Amino acid sequence: MKRLDKGGERKATVEAITFSREVLDWAAEKAGGTLRSFAESVAKRDKDRERIAEGRLTVPQAEKLARKAHIPFGYLFLAEPPQLARPTIPDLRQVQDAEPLSQEFYETLEDALVKQDWFAEYLREHGAQPLSIVGKFSVRERPSPHVVAADIAKELGISDEDRRKSVDADGYFSRLSAKAEAKGILVMKSGFVKSNTKRTLSEKEFRGFALPHPIAPLVFVNGNDAKVAAVFTLLHEIAHIWLGVEGVSDVSLKNSHPSERLCNAVAANVLVPVDHFNEMWGGPQDLERTAKFFRVSKLVIARRALDQKLVDQAFYDEVAAASRKIKKTGAPTADITIPVRNGKRFTKTVLASAMSGETLLRDAGTLLNVRADTVASLGAKTRKITGGDREQ
Repeated sequence: MKRLDKGGERKATVEAITFSREVLDWAAEKAGGTLRSFAESVAKRDKDRERIAEGRLTVPQAEKLARKAHIPFGYLFLAEPPQLARPTIPDLRQVQDAEPLSQEFYETLEDALVKQDWFAEYLREHGAQPLSIVGKFSVRERPSPHVVAADIAKELGISDEDRRKSVDADGYFSRLSAKAEAKGILVMKSGFVKSNTKRTLSEKEFRGFALPHPIAPLVFVNGNDAKVAAVFTLLHEIAHIWLGVEGVSDVSLKNSHPSERLCNAVAANVLVPVDHFNEMWGGPQDLERTAKFFRVSKLVIARRALDQKLVDQAFYDEVAAASRKIKKTGAPTADITIPVRNGKRFTKTVLASAMSGETLLRDAGTLLNVRADTVASLGAKTRKITGGDREQ
């Protein structure tokens, strides 16, 4: 339909479409608000806001709502909200102020599960056998954290040399994650959903999660946390693989869940062995020096000292309060490499499969959350560097 504007020229009239109010309310809630708040954000005139609140939106307005809700545009034309099955994972977080698991978390989890399924199928086709490290110990049998930690260090080949050769916590993380991937564990670290740097993952919501699998175990570390905290989270989630326990973690040292307590103790024993700790610790004045030496947070060292009865609860609580104010690694940016957020081993395998023609470039792009031409570019560079080696 067209009408004459004040200048006498014809101007198109934007028609509104009537949608199901139930579906619109559902979409607005997924977008983090209400239909009324959405109307106020996209319309300036009261009559337009009322029209939206009644369920009548223009196509551009409906498209914007779909984008904000992260749902396909076509869902808005349904008579009632779709029954979307979310992936499930045990919630092992037990801190009092834990945030509800968000849409961002569930999309990240779903993305990790898709990657894990693809990788497991790839490995099966290439004759992979179950890994002995997955579920090697059982929480029910109450294994000693020292024993589990010693086995992890032995299997991954972790030694003091790794810490000494790492310039900082970031380098230490990279070195340890490389050892885990060499043993068959997919390690992913990102601070945002897929490749969308505007949709960040809250470190207050979760620190990481573990997905044990017979041949394709996976751990995910929230890249928005402090660098020294990420090292501990990595070992905590690796401990989950050794115990065969799936779950999302906050890695709180006060968590009372049996598996979380054990994983915390295992991580501490791998990263801060008691004998080495006692050699370094001379008192509270050594907190910063000791934390820097072991490439972990001051809170981990304070907990170690508390468990050894070298400091009192008041000292630990003071360090814990200060740790909440630690500056994070910063907002995620596009320069976080594709192999880090997708896992280096997974990325290398997908690229090799795409370049050999086993996997379509389009499908490889979907797996890596990049465009098909980016896959081709990365694949060519990888092949040039590696000489065409493919993941087995």
